[in-house]
Amino acid sequence: MTEYNLSDKILNDIKTFDDGTIFSINDFYHEGTKNTIKSILFRLEKKKEIVRLIDGMYTKPKFSNILSEYSYPTITEIANKIAEKFSWTICPSKDHALNLIGLSTQVPNDFIYISDGPYREYEYRGKKLIFKHSSNRFITDYSYILSLSVQSIKAIGRDNITDDDIIKIACFWKIHNDKSTENTSKLPVWINEVFNKITKEKDKL
Repeated sequence: MTEYNLSDKILNDIKTFDDGTIFSINDFYHEGTKNTIKSILFRLEKKKEIVRLIDGMYTKPKFSNILSEYSYPTITEIANKIAEKFSWTICPSKDHALNLIGLSTQVPNDFIYISDGPYREYEYRGKKLIFKHSSNRFITDYSYILSLSVQSIKAIGRDNITDDDIIKIACFWKIHNDKSTENTSKLPVWINEVFNKITKEKDKL
């Protein structure tokens, strides 16, 4: 298949995607060489058939009738696609984790994830997306909800967590139907003590 024909095939494949779908050059490696796919996607972007999000990652434009403009994937969607691309397990950390659980209303400028992959940093629509390598047990041994709770509690700090924080995390667990039955013996003692308080508070809800 010539590169011209391959370009048509890839464009036709993309047209079958839902608007707003994120895809990377990896998704087309079965069609040709890396350089060929990269070249084709570059040309399609120049023709405005697709939109480049970050290096090697694109989307099929999605038009918002409400906003009368094209909308873009969220930074969370980008992070999850990157994790899928590299087969990483990730979990939001620090201010990002606090915001997701409801412990902070401030939207962070830096979206930080812990990951079982290497350190990586990206720029997406004026925001930093950072992946920091962490011990596997914090992200692979536990559910997403529990891992997110660990990151939030660590972000607050042992001496700063309040009764109000405990209640908010308990509500978060209740909403997401967290069973709190996972073995957390590998976690620091003080975090387990906080978990015990959260579990007791959740049982009251």
